[in-house]
Amino acid sequence: MSKILFLLAFLPAILFAQNDSTLLLAPERLTERDILPRDLSKKKTVAISATRSLDAVEEVPFTTVVFTAEDILRNGFVTLTDVLKAAPGIRVSQPGNAVEGETFIVRGLSGNQYMKVLINDVPIKPSLALGMPIGAQLPIRQAERIEILYGPAGAIYGDETCAGVMNIILKESERPVYTQADLGFGRFGYNSLDLMFGGKFGKDKKIFRFSLYGSSTVRDRTDIFYDQDLYNTNKYLPLGLDSSLYRRIPNFRAASADPSDSFPRFSQIPHESRMFGINLTWRWLHFTYHRMQRFDHTSLGISPLAVAYANPSNQLSERIETFTLGFKGQRKRRSTYTNLSFQRYTVDNTSSTTYIFDQLSAANYRTRGGPALSDTARAALLRNIYNWYASEERFATANGLDARIESRMSVLIGKRKRMQFDAGAQANLGAGVPLVTYLNAPVEIAIDGNVMPNIIQPIHTNQQAQVGFHGFGFSQLSWRGKHLHVVGGGSASIRLGEGGVLAPRLGALYRLDSNWTFRANVATGIRHASLYGSAHTYQIVPQSGFVLQPGNPDPQPEKTYASEAAIRYTTRRGSSLEGLLFWQEAHNLYRPGYLVDEPGIVYSQSYGFRNAPGLALSMWGFQGNFRSGSLVIPLTIDKKKEVPLTNRMEFFVQYARGREWFGYDFPSTNEVRNQPKWHTQFRYYFKAGKKFELVISSNQQGSTLRKSVIFQDIYRLPERSRLDKFTTWDFMSRLYLSNHFLVYFHVINVFDRHYAGIDATGTPDDLIYNPQQGRQWRLGVNYNMN
Repeated sequence: MSKILFLLAFLPAILFAQNDSTLLLAPERLTERDILPRDLSKKKTVAISATRSLDAVEEVPFTTVVFTAEDILRNGFVTLTDVLKAAPGIRVSQPGNAVEGETFIVRGLSGNQYMKVLINDVPIKPSLALGMPIGAQLPIRQAERIEILYGPAGAIYGDETCAGVMNIILKESERPVYTQADLGFGRFGYNSLDLMFGGKFGKDKKIFRFSLYGSSTVRDRTDIFYDQDLYNTNKYLPLGLDSSLYRRIPNFRAASADPSDSFPRFSQIPHESRMFGINLTWRWLHFTYHRMQRFDHTSLGISPLAVAYANPSNQLSERIETFTLGFKGQRKRRSTYTNLSFQRYTVDNTSSTTYIFDQLSAANYRTRGGPALSDTARAALLRNIYNWYASEERFATANGLDARIESRMSVLIGKRKRMQFDAGAQANLGAGVPLVTYLNAPVEIAIDGNVMPNIIQPIHTNQQAQVGFHGFGFSQLSWRGKHLHVVGGGSASIRLGEGGVLAPRLGALYRLDSNWTFRANVATGIRHASLYGSAHTYQIVPQSGFVLQPGNPDPQPEKTYASEAAIRYTTRRGSSLEGLLFWQEAHNLYRPGYLVDEPGIVYSQSYGFRNAPGLALSMWGFQGNFRSGSLVIPLTIDKKKEVPLTNRMEFFVQYARGREWFGYDFPSTNEVRNQPKWHTQFRYYFKAGKKFELVISSNQQGSTLRKSVIFQDIYRLPERSRLDKFTTWDFMSRLYLSNHFLVYFHVINVFDRHYAGIDATGTPDDLIYNPQQGRQWRLGVNYNMN
């Protein structure tokens, strides 16, 4: 009887096996190879920035690069610009300038000004700032991932998205307790400290997540003084002036070889960054707070004729505080998210600069007819200008407030949920006084522009309050099929005083099979006239004794149009090869520092920021990306122990061509300034077992055209209008002492290459080229407990 029951129990399986013998699998024995750690390079990487919904990066039709928390630690990234240096085709400058800190360029556009920076999908750039200030004050080591969306994104993010979006997504632990600590020190008095503590408690839907974190980064001096000819003040004399302009000023010392030359006296050029943050989540409620501070010397990238290098107290002290409160709702097919954010932006009133003869002094000299005056009258005019602007250090300050509200909704449509509709709106109100300079003494300036009484008033400066309201609404429809993913939508954006602007976008991705993928997109980006530019644009009235009347009389929104087409091949082992073609045009770009005659305008001359007329920039190029899968080579030690050697590499190449037009009778250029034609990047990753990791990276860039090429008649070295090509190598190693504790050694610019960064301001005040730091080494320890 038992045998009959046994046969009846297995009869269906036996009969079914006769039709498909493949279901009968031979028993296998698990070995250690079946439980080895999984290859994280094959794990799908997700991002929210491309579509405002969480998607796998390889499944969206827009170019998106993501650096995970492990990438950040593995490569030793400290600042946002460190991350961008490793992103394909992005050129960075460390240092950049005092106002924006470290700077970068994306496809010919200034990333600080034309790329939107967010933390947890919320904008953090102050509306009163020229561009997003970048130092070590951003939560980089505290990020779960950093997303970089290339190309215009006005269709979903509105203003300031002509070049793309960067999104810093913070860590949220799934463990009860999470602790992270990083301590490093290095050359030139470098020391850094990053701390983070967080966790969660509760169960089911009543879960509370929290994290507190902070960082401090200090560098006693900046190693950039490696070319004396670069600091020869005689090379920067404008408007036919001679060396007597500055030789009486105590900021210079005579050169022994040529008495007509002088070099500036140098002090240490330090940098400091501070950050403190809180990130809390309770069910559907989310709160974040950040306090970010940055201190940079005001001489960064500026010529010794414009400002003094000798005063160590000449620095810009800047603080950004942000508060964000978010509400999230989730149903079966619909999700909503609303956030309120408030931001305070201040520049400490003890921030100061010692000017010599900068472009404002040059504008004053030219407007008063200096070149045509007699020697005696010219000398008297120069003495007056010196007394007005440069006789003592001049102070700066700023005070602003931003309030933003955004609400968006996402709905899944259809039984299979292949279609998704997204819509939202955002309103931004900015008010306050942008950076005010040339103050005779530190003053307390209110958001409405009022200065505290009994304080010396500014001379020829703009302290008027700026108010700007910007709002936009967007909608987007996406469809995901088995092989095709299509995303289309757009936004309508408006700023008071400018009118409305439309920004459409359309992208499609087609997956032919598991190996081949094709994608293409067209997009539009917008940037409304900045409050900073409006406050630093003057109409000069020479008949009234050089009165600088502030204001941009006819601000116009800047707009970019771009398209991409790409093909990608991916192997089963995780290797990928992608080729991408891109094209971009930009219109009405702001240009700083113009001093030109403008017929038909009430005022005869202007100084500061103005929209360049007509087409401003056109660019196209090719980008190739290769990423290998992990190659594991087993190494046997003493015939008993096997150590896996893991190898992986990445290679990126970009070729770009373009042209810029400037109007106002300035000649056009046959290439985009500061944008190299050739840019290659290489990274090699090596790991021995679980204990040792090594990263070797290389960055090679071709020769570029300086921004000051349109002012080259001002300099006495017109042959220096190009920046030389260069190659740098970096080295990063990590040794795990335990599962939670590691030590690292990081060398930047291993071969101490002297090379040029991005021009600081694009005006005649810039150095002939912006020198970058030489060899730096850092040694540190990291503790991570999750």
